[in-house]
Amino acid sequence: MEVQYQQIAPATMNVRNLNELITSLIGLVVIAGLYFCTDYFNWWSWLQYVWVGLFVITIIGIPWTYFVSSPIYYKTFRYGLTDDFLYIKSGIWSRVEVVVPMTKIQSIELTQGIIMRKYGVRSIEIKTMQGGVTIPHIEEDVAIKLRNDISKLARLKELDEV
Repeated sequence: MEVQYQQIAPATMNVRNLNELITSLIGLVVIAGLYFCTDYFNWWSWLQYVWVGLFVITIIGIPWTYFVSSPIYYKTFRYGLTDDFLYIKSGIWSRVEVVVPMTKIQSIELTQGIIMRKYGVRSIEIKTMQGGVTIPHIEEDVAIKLRNDISKLARLKELDEV
């Protein structure tokens, strides 16, 4: 059976960018505080160079996420569903393809943080005995339908084995 791969929500880029911005701003405040503590408490003077370096790297990371990382993530992450398997493909530098048999699925969780709620997306976490996989940033109605479809297929496959 041919797998029909689906793309995650376009809001993925906004969610990732906003998360990165918040994380970077918190990091910049911490780095600035450490920089001034180094001067105030007469810590080793070379530490100021470390803080400046970290500050510069953090500043460079913000546009990297906006213009490179998020668009690539959005364009390369795919998921598909058949009666027997869940397929997930991702990555550009190292291609990762995961196949999860329906018979191995133990639980399915929908998660939605504050930023995800703002953009109307959810993530699905599929747990198996060996670990689990996550399909991030799917529109809410699609995520609920996918969760229901997976749970029905997993339950049907479980009944077939008995």
